[in-house]
Amino acid sequence: MWVDEQGGWPLRQEDIEAYASLLPRLPGPIDGAAPPDAVRRLVASGLLHRSDGDDGDGDGDGDGDGSDAGDGDSHGTGSATYMAVNPGHVCSRRAAKILEEAQEVVGRLMRSQETLAPAVEAYRRHRDSGGYEVHSGLAHINAAIEIATRECHEEILTSQPGGPRSAEVLADSLPPTLAMLGRGARMKTIYQHNARTSAATRAYVRTIEEHGAEVRTLDENFDRLIIFDRKVAFIPSTADRTVAVEVRIPAVVDFLAVAFERSWIRAVPFTPPGRDRVTARITDELELAILRHVVAGDKDAVTAQQLGISVRRCQEYIARLSARFGSRSRAQLGYLIAKSGVLEADSAEIPESAACTKAVPGSVHVSRFPAFSGAD
Repeated sequence: MWVDEQGGWPLRQEDIEAYASLLPRLPGPIDGAAPPDAVRRLVASGLLHRSDGDDGDGDGDGDGDGSDAGDGDSHGTGSATYMAVNPGHVCSRRAAKILEEAQEVVGRLMRSQETLAPAVEAYRRHRDSGGYEVHSGLAHINAAIEIATRECHEEILTSQPGGPRSAEVLADSLPPTLAMLGRGARMKTIYQHNARTSAATRAYVRTIEEHGAEVRTLDENFDRLIIFDRKVAFIPSTADRTVAVEVRIPAVVDFLAVAFERSWIRAVPFTPPGRDRVTARITDELELAILRHVVAGDKDAVTAQQLGISVRRCQEYIARLSARFGSRSRAQLGYLIAKSGVLEADSAEIPESAACTKAVPGSVHVSRFPAFSGAD
């Protein structure tokens, strides 16, 4: 196993053990008391100093570059005198050399920044003069968003439609998000209700909320949106979201921020799934949203896409709603929903069964019922 393989110091664990075992014998000859390969590496690292008789200074002040390593195979370890070198001195010399190299790297970096500074300023002037910039391809989009994230110090507003995000995407976005929150920036994020079904999303939300972020969910459809410091916004330019527009026009960014805040007011604070009051409200909102799509005559695929759920889960919702309304066909279900008046009041609830709708002519008896258990 390598103890340190940086900077040309190929010491292994067995070399350190050989060094410790040789200390009682030194200074003096080794006489085969340690493997020749280990001795060569110890000499090269500077931990051992070798003297071949004609070199009588024995000051042990090697620089660890292997220049006094000798040829162990031709001379043998028993034909020379060895002296142990204080490992602290070796570390100090190596630290000084590493710091010197680091200073050189930092100098090159600063010179590069100074050289590119005029180009960076020219690009920013060009970008800001046009008010927007188009980014094509996920790599370019993510790079632009990463830069905006690093420059964000006050607030980020994000709308993330489409239901749960993958664990990989959430893992990649977590470090820069936490770094931004660590700088004191505020964060508001809106998901669709269906995101609550994802364990990865719940874990991600729990982590960022612990660092000050706020997360809510909404039953309606919305487009992806990211706003940084209310100065720059990212919106999709194509349906497949492989092209994005970076907007820096103040009036447009303000308009998008106001639209976000309106959605934020209607959204529900994120909580883990469970039959608490908030989750019950979300269930009712999702059911009522599906009923509205049925009355509008939308196909299952359209309804599912708008609400961020799978087509199969949408069909399960509709089948159970049909049973409760006593409907035998899609057309009849739409008619019964419209006739019931369940969509006319904000606090409307859904009938337990078709028998309930016949209890009082011309009226609908409504009652809350549990969430469906269908999975995506």
